[in-house]
Amino acid sequence: MNTFRTLEQAKKDLQELQNYVSLIDEYQPKVFKQEVIKIYAIHGSTAKVAAILSNQGHHIEQEEVSNIIKSTPTNDDLLHKKIKSLFLKKTRATRRTPKSIPRYY
Repeated sequence: MNTFRTLEQAKKDLQELQNYVSLIDEYQPKVFKQEVIKIYAIHGSTAKVAAILSNQGHHIEQEEVSNIIKSTPTNDDLLHKKIKSLFLKKTRATRRTPKSIPRYY
């Protein structure tokens, strides 16, 4: 635990985590894109997703996995929405333009 949590905050965090776990457990992929999302939700690494799918006979690169995650989710695909949000938050630092390089518009 990184910071002090009150009992109410801890209960709220616990409920959110339980909802996230049940969302992943109950997710039934119907298409390849959804399979990528579920594998990423379990492993949290584009490299691992690419390796797992390569072992299953699919040829896919890490960049393609990233593009699938960043793609627009359908309205009813709650896991994809959550994973996209978490992925963008996780990769925010690497996507930012360094402040030392001037940006020209």
